[in-house]
Amino acid sequence: MARHASLLARLLIVLAISLTTIGGRADEARIIQLKHRPAAEIIPLLRPLLAPEDALSGVDYRLIIRTSDNNMKAIERLLAQLDVAPRQLRITVEQRAMDDRSTTTHSVEGEVQVGDHARIKLPGKATDDRGLVVQKDDLRLRAENRETASRNAAVQTVLVQDGQHAYIRIGQSVPHVKKILALGRHRAVLTQGIEYQDVTTGFDVVPRAHGDRVRLEITPRLSSLRDPATGLADFQELATTVEAKLGEWIELGAILGQHDEVDRAILESAATESGERRRIRLKIE
Repeated sequence: MARHASLLARLLIVLAISLTTIGGRADEARIIQLKHRPAAEIIPLLRPLLAPEDALSGVDYRLIIRTSDNNMKAIERLLAQLDVAPRQLRITVEQRAMDDRSTTTHSVEGEVQVGDHARIKLPGKATDDRGLVVQKDDLRLRAENRETASRNAAVQTVLVQDGQHAYIRIGQSVPHVKKILALGRHRAVLTQGIEYQDVTTGFDVVPRAHGDRVRLEITPRLSSLRDPATGLADFQELATTVEAKLGEWIELGAILGQHDEVDRAILESAATESGERRRIRLKIE
């Protein structure tokens, strides 16, 4: 560690001497010790203040500048605003997916006598006895209603510095069998291989704070596995740039879907209603 510091100090001296040799005056080259921001982050912001004959370089948290006294004063004023501790921001993203499905079925089954020499038989389906069954003689009227609901929710929080990129992911890699048809010279061969489907939930974000507001570039994703055998997965994903106030929840996006389906046959009908509601919101603290 001491050897590294010695080499770094000598490198800074060599750079400073080189800059002063070009400029001709030793007091024009200065080394500025930064407190919070690395030189690589500050240098692009200072270059517009320099004249064509000026020079600027840096190592780690040190700047080496050769410029006029007037420019140096302007640079020092700007550094007082730039070289500050970055803010720590806590970003919370809530993702929810809700799917509801309702199916109503009506049917008639049984037998009925038609005159003295004929009977009509209405075969029933091999179902359980859930629902309402009304029987009159040998005829039965069946009414059934089924409702299903699924919920998938995730709340994730990440701590990130102002202006830096962060991401958070949770999930699983699900193996599934994939069939591959290989064509040979004389025949086709069906082979199998293993593939992995990533089912993850999380988000990527880059925040930039100004005052009590934060500008965000964010991409949240919510996934759920539908069929482990095939790796089929449902997911929702959004990419956007928004501005939010500190401490307030804001809605990033929502998806509302509705689907109605009706099937009819002789003495039988079925109606299915399904709906989905998906929402994403966030808060910055």
